[in-house]
This record gives sequence, C-alpha cells and structure tokens, in this order.
Amino acid sequence: MSRLGPFLVAPRLLRRPWVLPRRPSGVSIVTGPCAGLAGSGAAASLCSGPAAPSLAMEELLSRSVPPLPPYETREKAPPPAELRSAEFMRSYRALEAGPPRAELLARLARDFGVDHGRVAEFSAKEMNGTLKSMLSEWFSTGFLNLERVTWQSPCEVLQKISDSEAVHPVRNWIDMKRRVGSYRRCYFFAHCAIPREPLIVLHVALTNEISSSIQAIVKEVPPLETEDMNKITTAIFYSISLTQQGLQGVELGTHLIKRVVKELQGKFPQIKVFSSLSPIPGFTKWLIGLLSSQTKEQGRNELFTDAECKEISEITGDPAAEKLKRLLTNNEWVRSEKLVKALHSPFMRLCAWYLYGEKHRGYALNPVANFHLQNGAVLWRINWMADTSPRGITASCGMMVNYRYFLEDTASISAGYLGTKHIKASEQVLSLVSQFQQNSKL
Repeated sequence: MSRLGPFLVAPRLLRRPWVLPRRPSGVSIVTGPCAGLAGSGAAASLCSGPAAPSLAMEELLSRSVPPLPPYETREKAPPPAELRSAEFMRSYRALEAGPPRAELLARLARDFGVDHGRVAEFSAKEMNGTLKSMLSEWFSTGFLNLERVTWQSPCEVLQKISDSEAVHPVRNWIDMKRRVGSYRRCYFFAHCAIPREPLIVLHVALTNEISSSIQAIVKEVPPLETEDMNKITTAIFYSISLTQQGLQGVELGTHLIKRVVKELQGKFPQIKVFSSLSPIPGFTKWLIGLLSSQTKEQGRNELFTDAECKEISEITGDPAAEKLKRLLTNNEWVRSEKLVKALHSPFMRLCAWYLYGEKHRGYALNPVANFHLQNGAVLWRINWMADTSPRGITASCGMMVNYRYFLEDTASISAGYLGTKHIKASEQVLSLVSQFQQNSKL
C-alpha cells in the first residue's frame, strides 16, 4: 500500500505544498454512541462522560490527518502514513452504519478536504511562472543547435519554414528559393532532442546599406547568383518568427540574434553594420483610437497643424479626423497620391511618438520595439511607405523601422533601457518626437 505507482508515494498525498487541507478550530460534533468506537483502542480509551464521542472523534481525526510538517523537513521525516490509515479504517469500521459514519465522512469533507478555491487561486498565479521556468531550462542555449536553411535543405524543413513565416508570408516556392539564396540567409534553432524541427526562425538580408523598404528584400531578385563579397557590408534582420507558440516568453529570439551575429562575423568579417527592418504592429489601431477621440468633440484638433488639416480636408472633402478614421479602416487612403503625400509628415511624427513616447509600465508599448530595445538596439530610423503590402498598410500605415545594433554598446544600452527605461534613439527619431511635441497637444 505504500506506493501507488512508480512516481507517487502514499505519504506525500496529503502534503502537497499547494493543496492546503483545512483544519478545524475548536469545533466538536457528537457523532453517536460511545459504544460505536469500541473497536479503536485510542478512541475507546477516551469514552467516558457525555463529551466522550466528540473527544474521540477529535482524537481520531487529529491522529489521521496531522498538521503539515515544516517544508524543510517534509521529505526528511515522513510520518507513518500506513499506520495512521490502518488505525482510521479500524475506527471507521467500528462506527455504526448510517448517521455516525455519514457524519464522520461529512466532517472529513468539510474540514479536511481540499480547498478547491485556494488550489485554483495558487495554480493561476504560479503555473505560468513554473511552466516558463521549466521551458527556459529545457530550451536553454546549451541544448539548441543553430542550423542554416538553404535550397538544398530537406523539403520538410523548407515547408516548415514557409508555413511558420509570420511577418512576411511566403507566396510560393520561387519566393522561398529567393529567401534562402544569394545575399540572403535563413537560420533557425532546433533542440538537440528534436533535430530538423525549427523552434524559431531568423531571416537575414546581406546588403551594402541599411534597408528602408521590405519590397527590395522579399520581392526583388539579386542580379547575380554569385555573391560579391565587396557588396556585403550590412546585415539586415528582416523577419523573426516563433514556430512554437507554447514557447512565448522564453528568451529564444535574443539568443538567436546573438548566435547569428557571431556566425556572420566569422563568415563575413567585413560586415560592420547590423540592423533590423521591423514592422510596427499596432500603430494603425493606436492612430485610429486617437482619431476617434478627436471626432467626439467637433472642432477639436490635437494631431495636425492647421495647414495640414486644411490640406487633408481639401483632398477628402470632409473634416480631417472623421474622414481619415474611415480611410484608415479600409486602407482607401493609399489610393490617393495627394493624400499619401499630405500624410507623410504628420504620420511620421505620430509614429515616432508611438515608438518613443507611448509606454507600458515604463517600457515601450510596441512589443517589437520593446524586444529590440531590451536587446540593446538603438531606435534608428523610421521609413515611410516601407511595406506597401495589404498587411503592412493595415498594421502600420505602410511604415517600418530600423533598430540598429552597435555591438560594442549593446550591453550598456540594454542595461540602460532595463534599468532606467531610457530609449536610445537617433537624431532622426528625436527630431520627429520634438515635432510631435510642438504640433500636438496629447
């Protein structure tokens, strides 16, 4: 009876730290005649006087369900659970059938049963943290292998990479071949226990400058199949996708970028510039929310200058905020070249503020920005009409941003951001933020 299975030992059943049995405090219940307890030596010895049944039950329950031992001695000195269980069963059989036994079982369920409310409360607070800690250990960098994807990689790997691309969807096999061909690199982490199973994927473009448009990376075909080493001076991280959503919160992306940087430095020592070309998810939604607040009060304008409002109204024929809200919702604004030009300046400064000034608990509100800033990157440059795909227009009004990595400074920049919540930004971004503060009244 001591073991219920290969990993479950009976003495531990009532001693789980998060399943807290409720203990009675000075409660006594008369359960029936004293003669019903005659079969238990410990209980029968207390059968004298009118309160004897109550005392007998208290003694029986206290011996059968003892207090939890201190945590530090819990495994060192387990109590003799088998003896207590046998004694309890003898006492239970000695009780008369019917109300005495039913009342004893009710007392056990009420005062010594599992408090399911507290179990749910503790598990809700602790389970996520426990699982995250365990996954972080199981998927630590020591167990991860860096693998490069080429057109010669197994078909199943190429298919998984294509299916998991969450930033810039792969259109077809020609597109996939381009992304693993000349002037492009694709890497992923695989666990040593499950080889060829991508956990997180990073796409890199090898260029001679910091890219300002994703179309130039994912759509244009490099003119030469053979890479010219003299034209490769910059590495652009343009997509990073987690293939296993259950690993959200595990620090895989940070480690992958660092490993890829080290790999590229070994292959291309002439590369001195490392930067991302990143989407800005959530910007359009944030902007529509601001425009909605503008339309609630007629004549209120806190986003655009008077000259900008006049120009936008002349193009759309309606008040700027109300019309723009509708145009942003259905992406119709990009069909008008005049409107795209008119919105260039105000949208650039609004986007700069969204990335630099909008915070969540003191850190950048935008999740992609927060990721790169934690890694020690600099908020380098905001690019207008950098992603003209339907997804890019819908998510960020077509804008993208470069986060630049100065390798010698990433540690100090990361520490500064995590410690003081200061965002390191370039002159272009700070200038746009200053324009926002001068022309907006949020």
